[in-house]
Amino acid sequence: MDKGVPLFWYQLFVGLGVLMFSHLAWGSPTGLNNIPTTDIVSKDVLVLQSWLNMAANEHTQQFIGFKYGALKDVEVGVDWKANDRTHGHAMFQAKYAFDIRGDAWRGVIGVAGLSDNREHNGDYFPYAATSLNLEVFKLHFGFAPEPHNERFFGGIDKTVTFLDRNLQLRADAIHINDKEDTLFSVGFLYELGAKAGADRGPKNGPAGLLSTLMQNMILESWVSMPSTGDKETYTIKLNYVIPF
Repeated sequence: MDKGVPLFWYQLFVGLGVLMFSHLAWGSPTGLNNIPTTDIVSKDVLVLQSWLNMAANEHTQQFIGFKYGALKDVEVGVDWKANDRTHGHAMFQAKYAFDIRGDAWRGVIGVAGLSDNREHNGDYFPYAATSLNLEVFKLHFGFAPEPHNERFFGGIDKTVTFLDRNLQLRADAIHINDKEDTLFSVGFLYELGAKAGADRGPKNGPAGLLSTLMQNMILESWVSMPSTGDKETYTIKLNYVIPF
């Protein structure tokens, strides 16, 4: 890498390349699989996101987006559908998280899905949620008074170390169809960069470049299972984290 090029701009260029060419998909508020939580992007951190949703015999939905820690405990973001039969319109989100009793018990209020076209993107999604860190695992619970589709949601996550990297196991559930049915999901989040103090691999050459890129990447994947008996949806998501 040219030493005259600031690391931030180098990372931004690579991150945009990941979004443009990886053919993964979507951005959203920080949370578990299908629910927002009190977790939030740190101040002055940009997360580029790309993910896709896949179901048997269905057209793959592709999304791209980003989220940003605009202020302490404030996250904003934009995402849009990049490849599907229906034209995509940008969707905006914002959330504010706060301590109720230190890091052990937190709350959040926010809104997602703000768009100029409700016909394609549906109604906006306001929500309030809380989390309780029991150290062994973390619990999440919230309510979303979405117009014509009010819903409760909850989830659980547990972070362990796997190959010197953080692996978060997670599951959640959220009401759908105005609380008549439930969407369940299970999945994981894996930080591809090694934890501080661990061996981060080669420093030079192609292998060193790959190691540097992976240090800022987070992989997520999960399966969503509606109680209606409809098809399961599989999601693969890549995040590229850029601290300013």
